[in-house]
Amino acid sequence: MASDPKFATYLTTILVDDGISGVGLAVFGMTVSFTSYRKGAKWAWYLSWSNPIGILTAQLNMYALTGSTLVIVLAAVFIGACLLGLFLPYRQFFPGERPAS
Repeated sequence: MASDPKFATYLTTILVDDGISGVGLAVFGMTVSFTSYRKGAKWAWYLSWSNPIGILTAQLNMYALTGSTLVIVLAAVFIGACLLGLFLPYRQFFPGERPAS
């Protein structure tokens, strides 16, 4: 299978497409983070949940393919960082009701 040129071309195409999609998603995420997330837009907070969910999905897939426990450790670190970024500014997005004075 590795010596089949059609398979090699197919695999190359898949990897290039995945790379382009990843870069596009990263640029979109950075744009949302640098604009609406900083301003406190609730939709940006909800959209930012796609980061830890996407990382978890990709790393579980990689774990299923390789069986490497390092993938799980890296996933935990990156998901932890994403969750800190979501929960630390939680009150900015959802200030709650203020008591009447």
